[in-house]
Amino acid sequence: MATMYEMIMDLPLFKGVSKELVSSFLEKTNINFVNFSPGDKIVSKGEEVRMVKFVISGEVRVKHVLKGCNIVVEEICSSGRVLGADRLYGMDTGYSCDVEASAKTSIMEFRKDQYVRLINSDHIYLLNFFNYLSRRAQRPVEALENFTSGDLKSRLDILLSVLTDPDSVSILIRASVADLARYGATSEDRVEAWIRESQMAGLVDYSAEGLKIVSRAAFL
Repeated sequence: MATMYEMIMDLPLFKGVSKELVSSFLEKTNINFVNFSPGDKIVSKGEEVRMVKFVISGEVRVKHVLKGCNIVVEEICSSGRVLGADRLYGMDTGYSCDVEASAKTSIMEFRKDQYVRLINSDHIYLLNFFNYLSRRAQRPVEALENFTSGDLKSRLDILLSVLTDPDSVSILIRASVADLARYGATSEDRVEAWIRESQMAGLVDYSAEGLKIVSRAAFL
């Protein structure tokens, strides 16, 4: 079983940090460890980001609700997922999604002013933060560069590229055939045909819950 030091050192914003630096971080930072049961709300969309949160164990369900339609993009993420780091500063400092525990989950959190002091304490923390922000900033550009047509598949590609994490355990797009048809500006018959073809290709599974993405990488 991984020790607390090993779990922290494996987090994306702590990659490459020595055990000594982690020890110093634990000594100088007021850290909270909060446990959640399945279904418990962890953060709400629009809530101001005051803490940097890390999933230490368990799994969380991240929900992105599309405005003006009945489509919800849900992803299940496991240990290592960071919540709120990209919304600490800027024009919008509210969470962009709802997050709830999908299993027994432990969250490590600390205040953003403590995180600012941390990234100023060693260049490794700063580089990790820059890499994290840069990768997320590059996603929309890459998604638009690959938007070569206005069909449903291209539109879903953008949703997955921008809203979901490459390390997600699973992704579900909650939507009916009618919802997908409206979103893709096409007919329900064409959506049903596309779903059949995509299922045969092993890219998606469709059920009453919605469209389950079998593999994010393969779909994109």
